[in-house]
Amino acid sequence: MAYIRCAACGKNYERQDEVALDIIHTVLHKGCPEGPKGLKVIDEGTFEEIVLKYPFFDEKRL
Repeated sequence: MAYIRCAACGKNYERQDEVALDIIHTVLHKGCPEGPKGLKVIDEGTFEEIVLKYPFFDEKRL
């Protein structure tokens, strides 16, 4: 199964990576210099927290 990668840096997410979720459901590392580009961030937390919180993510990707 393919893992979710950061849209900014292309690295796979680890469970404890700090991420931001924007209004179009894009997940980005909070520390990436290519962070959210003008899109409103709707949630922040660890990658694991975000995946478990939102039903549109598949838990098998953890």
